[in-house]
Amino acid sequence: MPESIAVGNFIDAERDILAELETALCEHIALVLEWNRRLLVRDGDTPSPADIPAPPADRPHAYTHAHNHAHAHADDHDCNFGAWYALNQHNRLIDQPAIKSLAATHEQLHAAARRLLEHFDHDGEIDAAEYDAMALRAESFFAQIRRIERAFRTARSDVDPLTGAYNRQTMLSDLEIERERAIRSRSTAAIALVDLDLFKAVNDTHGHQNGDLVLQSVASILQSHVRPFDKVYRYGGEEFLICLPNADMRQTARVLERLRRVIEASPVKLGNGTLLKITTSIGAAPITADRQIGQIIEKADRALYAAKNNGRNCVRVWRQPTEAPPASVATTPKNEIPPL
Repeated sequence: MPESIAVGNFIDAERDILAELETALCEHIALVLEWNRRLLVRDGDTPSPADIPAPPADRPHAYTHAHNHAHAHADDHDCNFGAWYALNQHNRLIDQPAIKSLAATHEQLHAAARRLLEHFDHDGEIDAAEYDAMALRAESFFAQIRRIERAFRTARSDVDPLTGAYNRQTMLSDLEIERERAIRSRSTAAIALVDLDLFKAVNDTHGHQNGDLVLQSVASILQSHVRPFDKVYRYGGEEFLICLPNADMRQTARVLERLRRVIEASPVKLGNGTLLKITTSIGAAPITADRQIGQIIEKADRALYAAKNNGRNCVRVWRQPTEAPPASVATTPKNEIPPL
């Protein structure tokens, strides 16, 4: 999943892309049908290349022109999909190979249709090779849209719609893959559980809508402040799970302490404008070869409860009785971690 865009905006951004792709599909099906009708039906409406919105291949500044004039002001030569792509092509959800390839196919489709109608306009005949080229481009354009739609919907099915964090649907399989990778490469990794302190009181006092704002805010902070290769899951209710590859427990403690401090320093603006301070309790455990994922989560959960019992708003890390506490938290008494 791409990194968090803003609180709650990830799902909206993907929904907008899906809507635009569906619109492009419907519009271009209608266009192809109209092009075919004009080629086959003599009703006094002579086909013309001007009937085909010019792609950038024919008019290099077409997308810029469409951008500047937007949908409502674009002339008949501007395609809605082309205008949308020009406006959004640098958005990181759109600036990816599959959609770039779709945009290229879109240009080729319009260019093929224009060539076909230019020759028909000049010669009064349909060139079979050019017609086949247009039909092939149309088929490819439609198929690519469907593939991209499926990919986005699959990604969305793995995402919690409220927070934009990954959901539990693929969490266990993802964690098992990380465990196997860590064992195979003899590297370190950890699992952390993040729990919002006194969250029930937030819902009871401020209502569930404001509770949702708090969850969204914390999820956004977690996703934007973890390392690029860490993954954040909504574990349930007010609890999040973080997978931290390539991290020993000292590194894990540093990352989690930074998250705790950022959340504490970032009050959430509620619907009535009130700023609400939020704190979290965090527990973590190492991913090891001698424990299954369920057992590791249980150790992280025990560390989390130790954090709760130690006054909340702190980080606790599970360790073996023979291990020393992580150096990064050893100077903070309430964060020191005895064997559990």
